[in-house]
Amino acid sequence: MKILKGIAIASGIARGEVCCYLTPSEETLPHYAVSPGDIPREIERFRAAVLSAQQEMRQMIRVIEASQDAKAADIFNAHLLILSDEQLSRAVISLIEKRGVNAEHAVNDAFEEHIRRYDALEGHFRELTHDFVDTRDRILQAFGREAGHFKCDISAGSAIIVAAKRLTPSMVLTIPRGRVLAFVTEEGGITSHATILARAYNVPMVFGIAVSAEMDCGMPVVVDGSRGTVVVAPDKKMTQYYDKKIAAAVRKKSVCMLSGKAEATTRNGKRITLKINMSTPDDLTLAHDLPHDGIGLLRTEFLFMDKTREPNEDEQVRTYRSILNACSAKPVTVRLLDISSDKLPPFLQLPARVNADMELRGAMAVEVFQELFIVQVKALLQANTHGNLRLLYPMVSDIGDLKTFRTIVHQARAILTREKKPFNADFTEGIMVETPAAALMADQLLEEVDFINIGSNDLLQYTLAASRGSAVAEARYHILHPAVLKLISMAAAAGRRAGKEVCICGEVASFEEFYPILLDIGLSSFSVTPAKFGDIKCDLMHQDIAAGKKLLTDYSAAKTKHDADAFFAKYL
Repeated sequence: MKILKGIAIASGIARGEVCCYLTPSEETLPHYAVSPGDIPREIERFRAAVLSAQQEMRQMIRVIEASQDAKAADIFNAHLLILSDEQLSRAVISLIEKRGVNAEHAVNDAFEEHIRRYDALEGHFRELTHDFVDTRDRILQAFGREAGHFKCDISAGSAIIVAAKRLTPSMVLTIPRGRVLAFVTEEGGITSHATILARAYNVPMVFGIAVSAEMDCGMPVVVDGSRGTVVVAPDKKMTQYYDKKIAAAVRKKSVCMLSGKAEATTRNGKRITLKINMSTPDDLTLAHDLPHDGIGLLRTEFLFMDKTREPNEDEQVRTYRSILNACSAKPVTVRLLDISSDKLPPFLQLPARVNADMELRGAMAVEVFQELFIVQVKALLQANTHGNLRLLYPMVSDIGDLKTFRTIVHQARAILTREKKPFNADFTEGIMVETPAAALMADQLLEEVDFINIGSNDLLQYTLAASRGSAVAEARYHILHPAVLKLISMAAAAGRRAGKEVCICGEVASFEEFYPILLDIGLSSFSVTPAKFGDIKCDLMHQDIAAGKKLLTDYSAAKTKHDADAFFAKYL
């Protein structure tokens, strides 16, 4: 038996046998030099392959549209645009002409350049690499290259657990829906187009698993989409444990389905505010049918990351207005641009020898790039047609930081007035608690603002001096380290004293097992990804907040990650 740790995309538990999807390796791709006289022939081969791929894509879109799957049709129309991209075509032809290489080689290298560029970006933009991979492979298949395929037969027999290096939209749509128990991949992303399609299968999904090294067809595995783990060849005890959990989950889910559009409420009747985190406008589609209480965190980095220039004011107004109008009856919490080493817009030039994670966060970034933030605030105030804007300042540690943000808001309002542009300055104001300093000063900060959001990801990083997303750090420290929980508890207590909202929007809010202790310390407002909303709401329905459980005191006794894991295992 072996337990592999990955990242959960969709929760649930599945037990079954693996079927691996094989992707042709680059080694099988022909690479050879062509003579100057053969270059026109290679260019024509490329154009013919693109034309063939476009015709195949159009046929696929017609079939998808006939099935009334609008989401899938939108994704493949986007792939058709990539196939029609003149800039990409020129890049391929340039490689053929300048390097004297065959068309397949040039296609692969040109797409790899785009893939590397997107892979270096943050969040949703990194996940767009899978769309480029899918489109590249479609062109290469038009040259006669073998397509990706399943190692075993998925058309008949028992349902399977799909294991692959990555999901692509084309691959997902080739799998009969009734044959899939779970998806396990090496690469992936929560908002990638392939994931959006796969999530419609309503099965557990985990990525970040070494599929090629650890899994093969026919292996018995358990996929735990709540914990983000895959158990390979589970022993009898583990199998029995998960069989009981699967049966309990089925019973629990049947109860939750009856709640339909009901608000999030605990078993003993306590109303919980449950909101949605958004990283891109695409998340609005995922959240459309969910009974959420508003947008608890709109990350605005998507507007800045895929740009060689700063997005202008009008672009930003249009984007913000579309989101604020779509949620006109609910609050929308918009975080101003949060600059860091992994969220650094390509068009920004950093001062020499500046550490983006330690010297250019929050108010320090505002002072360096003041005009950038003033334009963003101007756009938000103009987009605030319905007055449902909640302005959120990132990485605030003290009142001085807050004053810096308020200065740019004041300047933005003055400029809009001078320019005679209509705007609505009726908004609520909040800060992100992401540093120990902010948690320690929560009482003073709440005297100045309307609400606070707790960003547990950065709070963990700055409390433990351990980089977020580091595999080494994750192996050593629990995501809800006792020290971090004490700081969250301090902020929650300050919120109760001030009578103001404290919402936790970081990663810890996505784990059902943490809710007994998060509710126990007094939190009643959470913001999660659309993918986790249903699971969290269902779990809250089964929570019974009993006074005096003193879970924080009990958990404070945890001395290691092992102790922390054991503590929360009791609530799974």
